[in-house]
Amino acid sequence: MLNRDLIAYLQPSPNRFNGTEWRDVTGRITDIEADADRLVLTVSLPRGLYRCRLQTLDGAFDMNTAMIPMVRVPDGALEPVGPWDFDHLSGVMAMPMARTYVNGRLLGGMWFDMPGPEDIEASRLNADFGFEADADETELRLEFVERDRSRIDWQRIKFIEIKTDDRKLHELAPIGKGHPRVYLNADEAEPLRRRLAGDPAFQAIVERIKSGPPGSVEFDLVCLAYLVTRDREIGASVKSKVDELCRLATWSGKADPLVMGGENDRGIALKLYAIGLAWDWCSDLFDAAEQTRMKEKAGTYIRKLYDFTVLQRAYMGCPTPEPHSLGTWNGTAIACMAFYDDLEAARKALPFFHGLFAESLRLFPQDGKNVWVTYFPFHLIRYLAAAHTFGGQRPELDESPFLDRLGHAMLACFNAPNSQELQRGLRTREHRYLTAFLTRFHPTPGIDSIYRTFVDQERKTAGDVELGLFDFLFAPQEQGAAAPYPERPFFAKDIGMITFASGGRIAGAFTAGLKAGRSVSFNIQTHNREFPPAMGGIQLSADGSPVLIDIGTYGIDSSLCNSMCFDDGGCYTQGQYLNGNVGPEKSSYIRRCLIGERFIYAHAVITNELHPRHEVKQAERIIVVDQRTGAIVLSDSFEGRRPLHFATHLHCSGAATDLGAGQYRLTGGQANLIAGIKDGDKGLSDEEKGEVFVSILDGPDDRQVNIEEPAWHPTYIYGLNGNAGEQDIKHGRFPRYKRWRLAYPSQVKQGAFLFAVTATAGEVSMQEGVISFEGGAELQFGKKATSIRLQGCEIDAEAVLSDPAHRRLTALGLRELRMGERAAVFSSPVDIELELVDNGLRGTIFASASHCLESAAGMEASEWERDPLNARSHHSWQALLRSV
Repeated sequence: MLNRDLIAYLQPSPNRFNGTEWRDVTGRITDIEADADRLVLTVSLPRGLYRCRLQTLDGAFDMNTAMIPMVRVPDGALEPVGPWDFDHLSGVMAMPMARTYVNGRLLGGMWFDMPGPEDIEASRLNADFGFEADADETELRLEFVERDRSRIDWQRIKFIEIKTDDRKLHELAPIGKGHPRVYLNADEAEPLRRRLAGDPAFQAIVERIKSGPPGSVEFDLVCLAYLVTRDREIGASVKSKVDELCRLATWSGKADPLVMGGENDRGIALKLYAIGLAWDWCSDLFDAAEQTRMKEKAGTYIRKLYDFTVLQRAYMGCPTPEPHSLGTWNGTAIACMAFYDDLEAARKALPFFHGLFAESLRLFPQDGKNVWVTYFPFHLIRYLAAAHTFGGQRPELDESPFLDRLGHAMLACFNAPNSQELQRGLRTREHRYLTAFLTRFHPTPGIDSIYRTFVDQERKTAGDVELGLFDFLFAPQEQGAAAPYPERPFFAKDIGMITFASGGRIAGAFTAGLKAGRSVSFNIQTHNREFPPAMGGIQLSADGSPVLIDIGTYGIDSSLCNSMCFDDGGCYTQGQYLNGNVGPEKSSYIRRCLIGERFIYAHAVITNELHPRHEVKQAERIIVVDQRTGAIVLSDSFEGRRPLHFATHLHCSGAATDLGAGQYRLTGGQANLIAGIKDGDKGLSDEEKGEVFVSILDGPDDRQVNIEEPAWHPTYIYGLNGNAGEQDIKHGRFPRYKRWRLAYPSQVKQGAFLFAVTATAGEVSMQEGVISFEGGAELQFGKKATSIRLQGCEIDAEAVLSDPAHRRLTALGLRELRMGERAAVFSSPVDIELELVDNGLRGTIFASASHCLESAAGMEASEWERDPLNARSHHSWQALLRSV
């Protein structure tokens, strides 16, 4: 039944006697008190977790009040961006917020969800929050905070639903007594001391702690150093940090406990993590009074973050793979493990957070690849390591296709550019962290050699390796060979991403799909706030340096993607700060993909990603990559119901130069400004590095190419949009990007571009509709009622790639294949890669369904096999085909 878990359904019911009256449609509420700013509900409920969902009337909220003026570069103009959830400039919520009390106890501030495009246009807000009933009768009180009372009141609410909460508790108890119990057990401490006593790298850490400035070594390493050495000087550093935390009135430095970024945030959980490790590993440092203070502080914040996570279902309190939530839960849960014997709050909260982690692990993409391959699992891995040592090897945490494939996904994707990880400058450090965990807790074939690969890579690029906690605790100890970086492209079907590193100096990534993965998008969240839309964009590096890159900006702006642009950009969420409530149906997808022996072919449809106001009937991108040389051909096309400005954009961090005759040179550079956002310049330079060449192969004769500097809104970590009093452009430190824009000179109802990106100028050419690659290889797109003739075959297909040097044919969307008297006819289009041998053929068919071979003469297919995570094809079925 649709509403089998419905407990109450409430509506405002103003009348001529009472303008603020409410009614309970289901009759389960025992008492209701209401005025414009306050709503008090009393209900008899069994103990447990409950969920409230509410929605405002259309037109009830002025979205302009949640917009923030942001600095635009390069001209320094202030433009409103948003709407936002949190106002970073003023330190308050941009969405309305209500203080939430249960039985008189303040849980925190419930804020409204980030609205989606329809909500913004309708001036409508939604909220999804939770609460816990811990008595026979529960009073839920909601009060809009004073600053929001002019823009929202309870009479603007359309309804409130109360249902049972579907979040699950998973018990987790210690497998042994005593300490340590986080990351290692008591019986492992002495062997660890003996091993690290003779480790030069660890001794160097010890000396840095003792002789370097405070804070130069991460606190968990300082705690480990004390656990191993029992050095009183190191112990003094631990005590100093803990004493500082215990003396702070609030861990945020702010008095308001309602503001995200105030008393409720990932930063608070990091402090819980620190005090938890100090308690678990260094408790002998503290006398009885100090231990009492530590327990009081930890208990206070475990309870705060438990309440906060129960309350903020939509952002922090549901299973999710996003790191803001995982980071908050991680620090809190590890503190719960450390104080399990000492605090009732820890024993109560741990099953809740363990349940969130166990359910969240199911949502990570099955092929092991996140869009940001290291950043998203980082906090998850820290928790899993702690949970396994605290509670033993756990089946709910151990049986994971994501973890099975994570190490190989990191290795396969390492050479492909990734703007987020390049900006953070932590690629090998976090790769090591994750592979060290896998080595110890989730061993997969070859994971020890993959760990060594990342160590070698960091030593090669940085001159040395700065080892962290997991390197010392979990990394493989024995010597061995490093794994080679694979040459095979990596196709992450779950998130719609293909990464490749060719022998021709170019490495790249192509994205079109549900960036959060299908499990998140369809099963848990209607949106994932961390990801901008996947518009079929590409990122490329040349000779190891990023050249074509995504521009990280406040506000979703699809005109800054390396993809098609419609009027102002085109995407469904254009101009918003975050995606908001956007369903999975509003996404691009890869409809056809085949990774062959030489070529990659992918056909992406981005139509559903575009805003309805553009009235685009279809918008598509086909990408073909020659793995031998790195040459890329891009075919962009659209058809609409009304004329639009249509263009294709490429963005580089160096220079863009017109070489004449339809040839252009794009370079990378500004490594300081890209890689050094948060942690300094990393010692990199701003010189131009890496180059690619763009050749226009086909398009309208009156097409225009403009080279310009795009306008965008830098995030506060660039030195802009961080201090309300210093918003002048002269205070900013930000990259200067160049845009290559291929466009129609005026609005059109349909259009198409065909161009190539190569490592050397003129590497790909086209004549009479045939696109030629190095060594005589060719690409032809199919035409209606016309067969493609190549190498003695007639082929009815969407596209055919021919590699005559290796007597290989690849057909995409094939319906019929004829070779002399031999023929194969398919009831639905298939992809096929063939070798021509001894006047016959053999190869592999990739199909969306079995039994699609309608008829065959002189050819036969083997039994069909199904592989949902096929690394070569979008299709799940495959069979061998050969001539007979």
